Amino acid sequence: MELLGKSLEDIFQSLEKKFTLKTVCMIGIQMLDRLEFVHSKNIIHRDIKPDNFVLGLDNKSHIIYLLDFGLSKKFRSSRTHQHIKFSVNKKLTGTARYASINALKGCEQSRRDDLEAIGYVLMYFLRSSLPWQGLHVNKGEDRYKKILQKKKGTSAEDLCKGFPKEFVEYINYTRNLEFEADPDYKFLRGLLTTVLEKQNSTYDFWYDWVKEKPNITEEIAVERYMKNNTDISLELPDDKKDKEEDMKVGENEKENINIEQKYSGLKTDISSEDKKEKENEKYGKETAKTDGDINQKDNDDKNGDKKDKKNKDKKNKKCNIW
Repeated sequence: MELLGKSLEDIFQSLEKKFTLKTVCMIGIQMLDRLEFVHSKNIIHRDIKPDNFVLGLDNKSHIIYLLDFGLSKKFRSSRTHQHIKFSVNKKLTGTARYASINALKGCEQSRRDDLEAIGYVLMYFLRSSLPWQGLHVNKGEDRYKKILQKKKGTSAEDLCKGFPKEFVEYINYTRNLEFEADPDYKFLRGLLTTVLEKQNSTYDFWYDWVKEKPNITEEIAVERYMKNNTDISLELPDDKKDKEEDMKVGENEKENINIEQKYSGLKTDISSEDKKEKENEKYGKETAKTDGDINQKDNDDKNGDKKDKKNKDKKNKKCNIW
């Protein structure tokens, strides 16, 4: 386990809730990189927020990490890539402030919801707050429902007013994605890269909180990150369920397996009996051989006794003659 640094929320608060456009774009590009990697593992995060993005330490302090997969789940089978089915009447999973409109409606979440949440995080960094923060909720009112109404009533144009149109495109794109759609991560990163280019800024990892310009290029940074993240594996609570689903076979295959197991067991029993019988047969032969040796020895002893008696009688007879 690797020790990591402060979260983006902590840094944002320490800078009096002010990030420059350049820093937000660089942060956004890395967020999309991390999320694309997680999605490639058939997992959705479901709790995208500034607190769950943290910086590395020392020579990896320019790298932004995504953590806290406690609410994550698989959105498709690892083996067949079959997507989960759309459903409604779900309780909200995640943080209402950054959750997608569909998540607040109670819809099953997918990749589109993680990406929409990133859009709200970026606008939070640019605006210092979001329109649905600090809403007055009367007693008995549903807070989530009120946030949903405000979020639905806030167009991308209103949310991103005063900022480059690429952010409007980002919000509209993610809001309009279909449930099972494969997101175009390259297109979304391209929007943020375009903003950097229009500002005559470079992706040099010189964030607002970094005092001196780091002596590092984007290529070196990516290489370092990949070197330290090639072995990442994510095992979630419902992995087991997904694996069980992946292991399902047809009824005919089950019958074949049962039959094979049945005769396999029978074959084992027969083999065991044969083995036992052979061992008994071997033991019998060895016993017979041993008994034969003993009988032969007894016969030899008897013959020897007879011979000795005959010689003794002959000797006595000879003595009587003399």
